[in-house]
Amino acid sequence: MLDVWTKPGLAYERNPADPQGAAFESLDRAGFTSAVAVASELSQSRHLVLGDSVRSTIALEAVTPEKSTALGHGHFVAVRQEFLVGTEPVGHSRFTVLKFRPSGDRRQAREPTREPTQTPYAGGMEDVERDSLGTLLAASLRAGSPIPEVSIPVTTTLIVSGALTTFDYFDAHHDRDAAIRRGSRDIFMNIHTLLGLVERCLGGWLGPNTLWRSMKARLGVPNYPGDVMNVTGNISSTDAHTGRTTLDFFVTNSLGMHAQGSVEVELPVH
Repeated sequence: MLDVWTKPGLAYERNPADPQGAAFESLDRAGFTSAVAVASELSQSRHLVLGDSVRSTIALEAVTPEKSTALGHGHFVAVRQEFLVGTEPVGHSRFTVLKFRPSGDRRQAREPTREPTQTPYAGGMEDVERDSLGTLLAASLRAGSPIPEVSIPVTTTLIVSGALTTFDYFDAHHDRDAAIRRGSRDIFMNIHTLLGLVERCLGGWLGPNTLWRSMKARLGVPNYPGDVMNVTGNISSTDAHTGRTTLDFFVTNSLGMHAQGSVEVELPVH
């Protein structure tokens, strides 16, 4: 939510003095008028508490040379945002967007493929232990242990409501005609909705005493209405003494790999 709370909402007007705004203005003038999120990295050093007043700073990290993509020729733009309470850093994000000249989405439905993962943990789910509130104990997990798969129907309502709930008023998330003009075949899910759904799927299995530290995601094919997104993954590493645990996740749909990434959490140790 750090990244959501700092969004300007409906009153947004691009500020050319802002480093990200200046880059987008320059690329718009060059004909790269469409945009799609590519990757997100979020981390927090502590949870926010009632009474905190959060501010943020933003810096332009990189603009790549022109590249050819399935959506058209474009440039990848990466920005870093720091979140502070007073002078105390409480988190940061790194967000990468493709600014492109639309040529139409040429991606076709195919059998989903996944990156190689570790050998699945041989033990069954009955081997997992939980604390009194139902949260997984780090000591009961093993590297390669599977994450239960969750399937979520992708509807127009889910896409639109998710974008509006996360203050993302980019028209390609709610206006089908605008999305098509920008080179998409339909409206598509925004990255904040994706991250929220992944956290819900993983968090529902991990339990309420999970302390979230970071999440990294790289996007692939879009989530269009009428499809189904399947969330699965495995435990990458876990420390029974500190509770620090890393999970790899994969999100697929009929077009292939929608997203993949990792999260780092702290679980109870006893």
